[in-house]
Amino acid sequence: MTEPTGQPESAMNRFPLSGTQQWLCGADLGDEAGAFGRLFTSEMAVRIPGQVNVEALRCALDDVVRRHEMLRTIVVRDARPRYQQVYPPAPATLEVRDLPPASEKPRDVRVQEIITSAGRRGMSVRNLPLLRAELNRFDDQDSVLVVTTHHTAADGWSINVVFRDLAAFYRARVTGSPADLPDAPQYRDFVAWEQARLAGSDAGVVLEYWREKLNGARIFALPSDQPFSGVHTRPYSAYYFSIDAGVAAEIARLSAAMRSSVFMILLAAFNVLTYEINGTTDPVIHTFSNGRNELRAHNVVGPIANPLPLRTSFDDCVTFRDVVKCTRRTCLEAYSHQIPSERIEREVPDLTAPLKDPMLCKIVFSMPQRQIDDADLEFVDGSYEVRKEVVQHESEGVDLARGSTWDMDLLASGELTGTVRFNLDNFNLDTVTGWASAYCRILSGGVLDPDSEWKKL
Repeated sequence: MTEPTGQPESAMNRFPLSGTQQWLCGADLGDEAGAFGRLFTSEMAVRIPGQVNVEALRCALDDVVRRHEMLRTIVVRDARPRYQQVYPPAPATLEVRDLPPASEKPRDVRVQEIITSAGRRGMSVRNLPLLRAELNRFDDQDSVLVVTTHHTAADGWSINVVFRDLAAFYRARVTGSPADLPDAPQYRDFVAWEQARLAGSDAGVVLEYWREKLNGARIFALPSDQPFSGVHTRPYSAYYFSIDAGVAAEIARLSAAMRSSVFMILLAAFNVLTYEINGTTDPVIHTFSNGRNELRAHNVVGPIANPLPLRTSFDDCVTFRDVVKCTRRTCLEAYSHQIPSERIEREVPDLTAPLKDPMLCKIVFSMPQRQIDDADLEFVDGSYEVRKEVVQHESEGVDLARGSTWDMDLLASGELTGTVRFNLDNFNLDTVTGWASAYCRILSGGVLDPDSEWKKL
């Protein structure tokens, strides 16, 4: 990866930013921290049980860079108004490592170490393309391919698209046949669609919905163990926990019976947790929508995931099932009134007032949505995605722009995992583990007996 050279693809190549990009600029702390910092990256790994053609893989990476402009786009943050520029394709970095054969650690353990190491390397938003691959070979028949992008170029949905396309281009390079892929609109096309929607006749109705929905509301924030000075002195930590497959199966059954999503069940349990933390029955939870309601956006690579404040009032609820119903209604209403979060915050400026308190910390609750499966990742027969395993607590290099995240993920095994990313400058580890334990208790109790009183879970 190199600094962009020459001219962008056209002399007038200045494209407006999306709502999500504007939101990311609000968390801009320079090139070393915050939303545009080196450590705000996303990784995905695939285990490949067969021989890999390195030259075909190198060419396939370049095919992906040509296909998706956002991987070679610079956000010009010091201009007013800010804008983005697309640069010509440049070779992506492919690093090939032959791993030492002798090791006391099992290969599966070493795979986890490889993924963790990739996430700690960082990536400069000024070095294009924003795509790096590492091929780690145990031997000719067993490799781990890790792909890294920057969050400002590709959200969680996008990196799945990138990996799917990479596998398709690889197979095409090996076989000499065309890649079997759907059309991929560019990110600037998405921005144009978004701007047209915001200028449409329904925009006023959507803004009025949010003004009424969030009237008098304040975003939920976690109480810190110590006041925050505004600058973290330590790297972020991650606490991992898991919910067994039996409970996960009950979540799936309850969500189907209540015509809700798994995310709605998980959010309902988090709503109950907020009551245990600070006694609220009217929380506004900062979460994310994938922002891809329209089919034409499904193959776009770029930061489309949109912050969404979800306010659920459940004071009148008696059972956990009641809380799920209220949460479902909140989600469906919000999804049908999606708009860039910076527009919502402009309409309801007091919403984020709690975040100015040094004893409160922003928390984002989310669950990634995956639209591909291992069949889309066939570099060779039997290739499969490798997820981060539950290892409880570890230090991470990631910088979350002064906030914390609570991510839930449904694995192929049927197991649910959770990851709380936080900074020890804000919270003691015992505090975070206590919240995670309480959440697991609430979730398990609620789905196993949804008609029990939610206050007694």
